Amino acid sequence: MVKRGLLLGVALVFSATAFAATPFAGKWEAKFTGGDQGHCAIHIKPSGQLNGTCHGRNEGKTPFHVAGYLHGTIIHFGIAGTGAEFQGSLKGDHGKGVWRNTGDGGTWVIKKD
Repeated sequence: MVKRGLLLGVALVFSATAFAATPFAGKWEAKFTGGDQGHCAIHIKPSGQLNGTCHGRNEGKTPFHVAGYLHGTIIHFGIAGTGAEFQGSLKGDHGKGVWRNTGDGGTWVIKKD
């Protein structure tokens, strides 16, 4: 009985740790510069998954859907329509990183709304 209770307790602790909400959940606004410039509206879910839209100068007024994830403080998302990838880190209510696309790239900053 004690062994079964111990296993159940370990399973519950593991489950709570595996599904802990990120403190970075919420709405964020990113700005990118370099070979293109523009902005992104990002929503980070408590699970760490994220989605949103980006608008770049080189792409006209067409918004692009972005999807990605947050693991700890490391953020990664991409734009399927263009192949652009954004990587960086968050700290508090801001963050920064680099982005790249075929033969292009630059830097980006992000701030929580």
